[in-house]
Amino acid sequence: MKEKFIQKQIQLDPDKSTGRIKVGELCSIVDNHPYKENIYNFFDIENIKNEYVFIDYIDLVYEHVRYYINNFKRYTIYAKTKDIDVYEKETVVDGNLEKNIIFKFDEYVEIDELKESLEATAIYNSKNSFLDEYVMTKYANNLFKIGQPELARYNVNHFRQLAKTHEEYNKLKSYRLVEHKDETYLRGITSTNYKEYGVDFAFVVSMLLLHNNMKENKGTEYAFTSVALNESKLEIIVTEKLLKDAGAFGKISTAIKISTNDLGNASLNFSNIINVIGKSKQGFYLIPREKSKIDIGNLALTHITSPETVFKKLKDIDTILNTSDDFISELKNVKSIKTPDELRVKIHSKIVNPKSSFRNIKKLADIFNRKIDNEISSFSKLLDMCNKAEELNIEYDLKDKLRYIISDIMLYGNTKS
Repeated sequence: MKEKFIQKQIQLDPDKSTGRIKVGELCSIVDNHPYKENIYNFFDIENIKNEYVFIDYIDLVYEHVRYYINNFKRYTIYAKTKDIDVYEKETVVDGNLEKNIIFKFDEYVEIDELKESLEATAIYNSKNSFLDEYVMTKYANNLFKIGQPELARYNVNHFRQLAKTHEEYNKLKSYRLVEHKDETYLRGITSTNYKEYGVDFAFVVSMLLLHNNMKENKGTEYAFTSVALNESKLEIIVTEKLLKDAGAFGKISTAIKISTNDLGNASLNFSNIINVIGKSKQGFYLIPREKSKIDIGNLALTHITSPETVFKKLKDIDTILNTSDDFISELKNVKSIKTPDELRVKIHSKIVNPKSSFRNIKKLADIFNRKIDNEISSFSKLLDMCNKAEELNIEYDLKDKLRYIISDIMLYGNTKS
């Protein structure tokens, strides 16, 4: 993956943030969004555009989102199989040989205009999505790997020729493109009824929802505690600033994890999670399994859901906000806290497993390497270990995966709930 398309975590620096932004400025991000009118009507933006949204670091996060919107031009074209050639192209960049998969569109439609001749470099999973249509992903990728790209192209062109005479092979798809520094990239392939609930939509809508929640629940305050994004992916965690005691888990607060990925089959998600505050100010996160006893609720909106249905469902967002009392009640029933060293061993084993993506991160393994007493009084030591793991500066995809591993073991002992 090219460096510029890697989802990166943002450093939340209090010296660079006022912790507020005007509604009108916030909404400028969606000025060119197809669902701008829906957003403005649902939130009555004209009447609240001069109000301020107060969330710690919101203006800082806004600037990062705006950077991606302004510097990565995302758009969609529609094309049929018969008009697409797929091949490998070699180029020399800074003295190094690069091999990229190119999609050449002989004919395509952009908005309502028929156009010709466009080349785009495949990124993310777009190449595999295309090959999956013919159940030849593994075969074709192996041909690319062993230096036989022309044979892979021959196989793709076989289906292209079939598409010219057999309509069942000539499928119309939505090809999601992004332009950056005069280069065009193919970031995803979807059905033609795919809806735009990407980074800009998710950020603006979620901030407005939290703004309404704070107005309706006087005294409620929020802060960004984790942010990672690029032009196609967004994952933010916004935490309630009010801390409550949760017994052996110490001080906790409820948080909402908001994520979107507009590359294919993913969805726009609002998930209720737990922020466990230990000795650090940030703490770490526990993410309940969906439909488990500890799961307080979440809202998932697929990219084929109509805007009308999306905004109808967003009216229920308050059911997954301000839920710390519910979490505390369930956390006190977690039985695994009685055997903290068993939990530590399970986490350590997941990390050092030869097949684990964490196996080469020694500093992570070292955190969970030290034995603790298998008594409930030592549970706080395990919480400290989890805090230190959250503080590590590692690739975001790995950090997110680690959060799920720790959550699964801490809440359920790594057994089915």
